[in-house]
Amino acid sequence: PMRWNGRDAGDDSVGLLPGWWWRGGDALGYGRLLSLGSLLTTGLALAVLRPTPVHWPLLAAVVAVHLCVGWLSHALPRRTSSEWALLVFPVLALLGLALTTVAAPGLAGVMIGYFVLCFAYTGLFLPDRGGAVLLLPALVTYVVSLRAFNAELALRTCFVAGVWLALAHLLNRMRRRQDVLVAQLHADAHVDPLTGLANRRGMARFLAEAEPGDVLVVFDLDHFKRVNDERGHAYGDHVLETFGRHLGRQLRTRDRAARSGGEEMVVLLRCREQERCGKQLTQRLREAFSSEELGVTFSAGLA
Repeated sequence: PMRWNGRDAGDDSVGLLPGWWWRGGDALGYGRLLSLGSLLTTGLALAVLRPTPVHWPLLAAVVAVHLCVGWLSHALPRRTSSEWALLVFPVLALLGLALTTVAAPGLAGVMIGYFVLCFAYTGLFLPDRGGAVLLLPALVTYVVSLRAFNAELALRTCFVAGVWLALAHLLNRMRRRQDVLVAQLHADAHVDPLTGLANRRGMARFLAEAEPGDVLVVFDLDHFKRVNDERGHAYGDHVLETFGRHLGRQLRTRDRAARSGGEEMVVLLRCREQERCGKQLTQRLREAFSSEELGVTFSAGLA
């Protein structure tokens, strides 16, 4: 699935851009910015330098493709596309730059900074090999902008290509490290380390998403204080860990469970069978938990 880094729809805006610009997350928002920058650069070059002749039909086609991609990035469902679909933004930006340098050769030196932006975007939002995939269209665009080619320019091309790839790789590596850290922080903040279920913070999140027809089940280990007093807290932790493990195994992907505190667990079942669904879960859990022979039972209530 697409890795939609950053904010969701309408969370924020940058500068003068409205919130809807960032619909879908940072990956799409900055991709649209990359596309917009290419269009503005092309338009400014044509307006100020007034080169002749200008390939108006080709430029119009590029503008139309940019607008179509921008519209599709809003219209298509989120989280359904491959990350590689984001490659269309830097490729289109490079195509616009290539046509601009053909129409206005004097801008070739100025455009080199935009290549860096394209590879920075690729490193931040595309998979690890994104920079290598973008390298071919970038080199073609760069060579076209040079208008001539000799040994000195060939050496310079190899150097800038290495810098582009290094930049994309470094940013991609930093992003992956950040993703790992964010995932760890999220787990620490929302997961109970003993049972592996959500904690109270995680429970508040999934309960807020409950819909009419869902089933709420509350489990309570019977006489748990006596278990701790008679057999020790280490044994009590073992009982909680075992119960949480069996409970997690009984849940479907769309169900949610949390340790609400002490020896109490809360389960949200996305089930239209209502009472029958909750009773079936309770029965399966009773059979699985009793097979451990821990000498502990539980009570359950559902709504």
